Formats: sequence, C-alpha cells, structure tokens
Amino acid sequence: MKISLRSVVPTAAIPAAILLAAVALGVSSCAGKQDPFAYTGRTDVDTVTISAQAAGVLESLTVKEGDPLRKDEALGSIDTDRLQAQRQQQEAQIGELEAKRIAAEAQIQQADAQLALSRDTLAKTEKVLAEGGATRQRRDELATETQVGEKNLAALQANFKMLAAQEDEIRAGIRITDIAIRDARIVSPLDGVVLDKFHYQGELVAVGTPLLEVADLSELTVEIYVPLDRLGSIALGAKATVTVDGVKEAMAGTVSWISSEAEFTPKTILTEETRTTLVYGVKIRVLNPQGILKIGMPVDVRF
Repeated sequence: MKISLRSVVPTAAIPAAILLAAVALGVSSCAGKQDPFAYTGRTDVDTVTISAQAAGVLESLTVKEGDPLRKDEALGSIDTDRLQAQRQQQEAQIGELEAKRIAAEAQIQQADAQLALSRDTLAKTEKVLAEGGATRQRRDELATETQVGEKNLAALQANFKMLAAQEDEIRAGIRITDIAIRDARIVSPLDGVVLDKFHYQGELVAVGTPLLEVADLSELTVEIYVPLDRLGSIALGAKATVTVDGVKEAMAGTVSWISSEAEFTPKTILTEETRTTLVYGVKIRVLNPQGILKIGMPVDVRF
C-alpha cells in the first residue's frame, strides 16, 4: 500500500501555517500606511475687522453676511458733505492767497527797481562829491533813502515768503481733507467673505467704529495638541492629512507652527491616553479653495 506524503502532515499544523502567512501578509501591508493615530482639532481663520476711518452717517453699506468680496472692492461710503464744503473753503483760501502773492510780487519788483535807482544815484553823488558837484547833505539823504529802500524790500520779501508758507499750509490741509474723503469710502482689504455686519445704512459712526468682519476662507488653520512622545516626529513643513465627517475626500495640510512651550491638555481635546500629559500646540495650514471647510468645524488630523 502506498502512503501519500500529504496524509502524514499533522492536521494541527495547518492552521498554524496559515496564521503565520496571514500575519506576515498583514505586517507587509501595514508597513506603508500612515500613523493611524488621529488628532482632533477645529478649523479657524484670521479675521479682519473693517472699521470706519471717517466720522459721519453711513450713506451706504450694501453687503450682507456671507457675500463674497474682492480686494479693493467698494463696499459702501460715509457722508462727506462737511468734508466737501471744507475743501471748497480751502480752495477759496488758496485763491485769495494767490492774489495776495501776485500783489506782493509786484510790490517787490517796484521796491527793487526803486532801490536800484537809489543805489545808482548814491554812487554818482559820492563820485562827484569830491569834485564839489554835490553836497554832503545830499549824499547823506541818498544814503538814508537807500537804507530805507533795502529794509522795505526785505520786509516785502519776508511777507512774500509768509504768504507762500500759508499757501503750503492750506495745500497740506487740502491733502488731509482729500485723504479724509478717500477714507470715507469703505473698501475690502482682501479677497474673502463677509462674516459679520455690525452697522447699517443711515447709522452715525465715529472714527474706528467696527463695520464689518471679513476673512479669506481659501486657507484655514487647524490647531491640534501633540503629546511630547509624538512631537519628535513632527516638523515645520511636515505634511498632514485632514479629514472631516461627511466628506469622503481627505485634504492635504502643512505644519505651519509648533509651540515652543508645553501646556496642559485642553479639556476639549482630552483623550484617555493624554488626559494627564503636557502637550504642544501645532497648527496645520489647509488649503480650502472649494470652501468645504467652515470656521469652527471639527476635523481629524493624521501624519
């Protein structure tokens, strides 16, 4: 009778062999997977408060919460009637000063010509004085006249400079008024979305009054807390995977900040294994071009 080699293998050895093969297969398949440990965090974004840069009544503020914004887009304006009237007054003052400067310039030219004549006459008189062609008294009169002319010319020139300085001052005031008129326009400082609206058309606002809160939601930040024993494997620029409940596709993130100081685990981030440990804050920057992530949304982060 022939005995088959297969028949002499112990039946108890078969499950063990299968188990070893399965373990080896499982180890090899898990070697390339990411760390299964997930950190829980919430999305956040840097907000910008648009405040009034001029005082007055809100003529318009048409945007609403949730409206998209473009950088430098006009969002509204503050009444500028007083500023416009002030600018007209300043322009009138400039016109008055220019007329005075023209008159002062004509007086300077006249005084300069008179002084030149006095100096010329004095020089001729001093020349003929030695020959007896003129008296010393006449020479002294001409010298006095020349001195008076010089002082008069200097006073006219000083007055001309004062008028020029006054005009420069008023023109500087006009520039300030123009800046105030420009600041009465409410414009968006970024591409983003209106998160909150604090005041409405017709309300009186002062300089610095918050009007809108806006943010760029194309990029959000997730802050997580990492225990010390896992912090060594995380570095600035490290890649992370961010997942959200209800969203099938995971999003890529990048570590943008790691705290330099440890702190106790926040109550909202407590887990059984990190309940009593010190942790380090880590921020992950996540691109959000499709607007899937919302502010305050809970997410899971894996490295």
